[in-house]
Amino acid sequence: MKRKIAMLLLSLAVVFSLVVVGCAAEEAAPPEEEVAPPEEEEEEEAAPAAPEAETFEWTAQAIWPAGFSSYVDSEEVLRRINVASGGRLNIKLVPSGAIVPAYEILDAVAAGAVEAEVSGISAEFGKFPSAMFWDKYPAGPNAMELYTWIYKGGGMELWQELYDSNGINVHVVGPMGASQAENFGWFPKPITSLKDFKGLKFRTQGTWGDVLTALGCSVVTMPGGEVYEAAQRGVIDAFEYSTPSVDLSAGFNELRPVMMEPGIHAPLALFDFKVNGDRWNELPDDLKMLVEIGCQAGATYMVCSADYADIGAFQELLDYGVDVEVLPDDVVKEIVRISNEIWDEMAKDDAFFAKVLKSQRDFLRGYRQLQALKQPDPTMLNWPPE
Repeated sequence: MKRKIAMLLLSLAVVFSLVVVGCAAEEAAPPEEEVAPPEEEEEEEAAPAAPEAETFEWTAQAIWPAGFSSYVDSEEVLRRINVASGGRLNIKLVPSGAIVPAYEILDAVAAGAVEAEVSGISAEFGKFPSAMFWDKYPAGPNAMELYTWIYKGGGMELWQELYDSNGINVHVVGPMGASQAENFGWFPKPITSLKDFKGLKFRTQGTWGDVLTALGCSVVTMPGGEVYEAAQRGVIDAFEYSTPSVDLSAGFNELRPVMMEPGIHAPLALFDFKVNGDRWNELPDDLKMLVEIGCQAGATYMVCSADYADIGAFQELLDYGVDVEVLPDDVVKEIVRISNEIWDEMAKDDAFFAKVLKSQRDFLRGYRQLQALKQPDPTMLNWPPE
């Protein structure tokens, strides 16, 4: 009996322990936690696209036909400016007469019909007599003298004043090139005295025409592109245009047998770059600076190019059979004397002309006085030796 009771108690204890363990196991299991969905990554906002750089398309008309050496050099200067701009500025050069007649280019640029011009200010002599101070006149500055006066002696400011005071809407960038002294001209026979000028139908322009008129010539003005045909047809007897390389490229050696020197009437030929005032103001400052520096570099490039080309061209002219003659000293001195009398008379009636004449004379007086002391006459050096 006792044994049965003990077995019963043992069984109850086992059952109770299993119940307790089962309950504890259930209590021990933690409730399942809800798994939060992965946070969606926020998309980064795309950086705003950089605005495209503004570009500028210009056309510049030249004063020369496409075949002239000055035109070829001008194309090269503008090409370098275009490349340096990284495509932001593209200046296309077109030859004389492509858009407007050669002597109307300043008005076209001022009106905005053409953005820019590569020209010689000599084309403006008929409008502004004082324009001669930025290009050529008898015994005037050579290329280096003129560059120095323009860049440092006040010539650039006076140049812009010339247009501003006349209501001409152009911005003067400045020189883009130059040559040294031009040929004095092409003649049917040598000039040996002042009387040889009398009666000649002489192609020229500007204030040199005033001097030739005083010497008895009948002056004819026409663009360079018309000179060959005019001389061939006898419309003109004699003419001047440019340097040996330019004149050779124009074929002038085929027309007249005598080429006279020195180029006392034109100690240089300046090629300048001018832009419509509104188009210039649209350019950002860095492109303005690029055009200015490009033209200054071009001013050096073109004068070196012209000088180098003239060496070979002069020899070609001699080989062709051109008779190169030199003006007598008394003719040169008389040309300078008459010229200065004309400038002084013009200054009496034109205040701006007088202002520029004084500026350039004062500059040249000091410049040439110093250079005469510093630089020996190259003809006395015998260098290189024969």
